Amino acid sequence: MPELPEVETLCRQLRTKIIGLEITGTFILDGKIEMPGNLKGQRVISVNRRGKRIVIGMDNGKSLEIHLRMTGRLIWQETRAVPPPHSRFVFDLSSNQVMLVDPRRFATLSLREEAIKQDEVVDALAPGCAEFLIAEGRNRRRPLKSFLMDQQIIEGIGNIYACEILHRVGLSPWRETASLSPDDWREMEKAMGTVLSKAIDCRGTSISDWRDLFGNKGDYQNELRVYSREGVTCLRCGGIIHRKRLLGRGTWFCPGCQA
Repeated sequence: MPELPEVETLCRQLRTKIIGLEITGTFILDGKIEMPGNLKGQRVISVNRRGKRIVIGMDNGKSLEIHLRMTGRLIWQETRAVPPPHSRFVFDLSSNQVMLVDPRRFATLSLREEAIKQDEVVDALAPGCAEFLIAEGRNRRRPLKSFLMDQQIIEGIGNIYACEILHRVGLSPWRETASLSPDDWREMEKAMGTVLSKAIDCRGTSISDWRDLFGNKGDYQNELRVYSREGVTCLRCGGIIHRKRLLGRGTWFCPGCQA
């Protein structure tokens, strides 16, 4: 699933290509996806990220929100071309195209007419997010990894980066959130910033089918310390990386240095 670094990568690349362009046509290629409204004639004025969503602002004050979910990706075409397999949606921008390709068919489109209040959720890269997490986590008795992945609390973190963040900060995925001190949460904020920022610089993690807007793989898979490294020596303590399931998700960790 594309997580914060992958979505941020697409947003940055889209800004270089579609800002100022007019949407000249939209085409639904899969009846399972719904067209949220008439976009034709609107000019793109912004591209932003909201958690794992791409938000394309238009000059009529509305925003097209794209959630890639499990296997969605966007492809840029300089000229109009035959859509590749698993294409679900295409929108034309002058003589160019952006295509939504999604083999699992879970990606969604929605049209927003006003800003969404985010008082009850924090972006994983928001400055000072530790204070929000201290308040949210102090009375919760749930595994730390599931807390980090809860998009109703922290937007942007999925399985890959949750494992990497927890290893970097030296905390067990099973640790109860209520057991963390304020300093633990502040160290968590630092680890989140380090891992996610580096992953953005690497244009995401390509373990399976992730590709950026131009069809290129990311590079962060070369930086992974625990994810998908079961049986490998821990780079911090020399122990062995383990893999167990936590709430149905594969979870990689080092029992030697994650307490």
